[in-house]
Amino acid sequence: MVGKRPLRVAFLTPAWPPDAAANGIVSYVDTLTKALRQLGHTPRILSADSVNADFSSHVDSLELSDRSALARIRDGLAFRINPSAALRQSYARGLVRAARCAIAEHGIELLEMEESFGLVQLVKPRLPIPIVVRLHGPHFANGPALGVPADAVFRQRVSDEGVGIAKADAVSAPSRRVLEQTRAYYGQPLTGAAVIPNPSRAVPADQRWSLAECDRSRLLFVGRFDRHKGGDVVIDAFSRVVQRFPKVRLWFAGPTDQTLTDDQGRQWTLARYLAERAPDLADRIDWLGRQPNSSLGELRRKASVTIVGSRYENFPMVVLEALAFGSPLAATRTGGIVEIIEDGVNGVLAKPGDPDGLAAAILRLLEAPEFAAKIGRRAADDAVQRYHPDVIARTTASFHQSLLDRWSTAAQRNLK
Repeated sequence: MVGKRPLRVAFLTPAWPPDAAANGIVSYVDTLTKALRQLGHTPRILSADSVNADFSSHVDSLELSDRSALARIRDGLAFRINPSAALRQSYARGLVRAARCAIAEHGIELLEMEESFGLVQLVKPRLPIPIVVRLHGPHFANGPALGVPADAVFRQRVSDEGVGIAKADAVSAPSRRVLEQTRAYYGQPLTGAAVIPNPSRAVPADQRWSLAECDRSRLLFVGRFDRHKGGDVVIDAFSRVVQRFPKVRLWFAGPTDQTLTDDQGRQWTLARYLAERAPDLADRIDWLGRQPNSSLGELRRKASVTIVGSRYENFPMVVLEALAFGSPLAATRTGGIVEIIEDGVNGVLAKPGDPDGLAAAILRLLEAPEFAAKIGRRAADDAVQRYHPDVIARTTASFHQSLLDRWSTAAQRNLK
């Protein structure tokens, strides 16, 4: 057992189980809590949206509806007046109920939750334990990448998140960049905040990518067809790659039912985008849809290059998972990706939103297979040394323990 004592910590996740949700927070919570249990701690998962989860073990579902007649009437009126505010209040009440049960039944002593919608400001006054806000993706940074208009709804959410971050007992961030951006944007010092990377999964050496076993005619993209993940940039880059390698095909693993907003504000469905921008590519792309996490490993092993085309990312699990498998990676130089990938060392980088640059990065790997293999080996080594779940779990446990120590000391002072 590493640390002073076993910790009992709850983690909020937007969905469960991991295979039911293509979400980086879910992957983070899954990987981290497994490692914490291996180290002797007792993490618990509070899930907002659960499908066939095993609630008898370590997962609790948030009950978002109050069953009393009076509460149903109150909620119905609130939803008619202000649907978004009512949903936020309902979610907060469900989280408080689940957390209180976890405290009473399992001795949970700390809650870690994301910054989204500033929910912590509604939850913290109603819980007797400290709360860590994890900066998974503040809306002031992610919203523009998604093409969200800077309207009153955007401003209100960003404001709420700033208030919630300020009220947290502690803040952690997966990347130095997002922590410094948050400090600067809100003018908050966030004293004591810690940068703790997201963990990658642990992949045995015999299950990693190898040049001998990959399909050199296959590329892989894991993400949505939307502005944030750069599905359009990936398609445009692929159209350039096939001019040099006509037999190459692309696996597109992710939802394709979104509408994408381009730089000129035009709306594109995937069908329209292909018809107008890349009519010759439809039969060169295998549309796999959203894939469960358990099936992505085999795709990463088989593809000759994994592509990340995001316009912005904090510290994406999709990059960490490619590293863990030793998959040669062509990614965009944005957000926390630059803290993970060193161009030409453990991956190759391109300017975000630049199809020509991304195509050049992909071609750099396709045209030099031994170079790609060398990069893949270094990526796998980095995943083990820098992002192994045990390494991140120990760091996280130490951070949580220090907060609990401060919390206990302050409580003792208040009793005197």
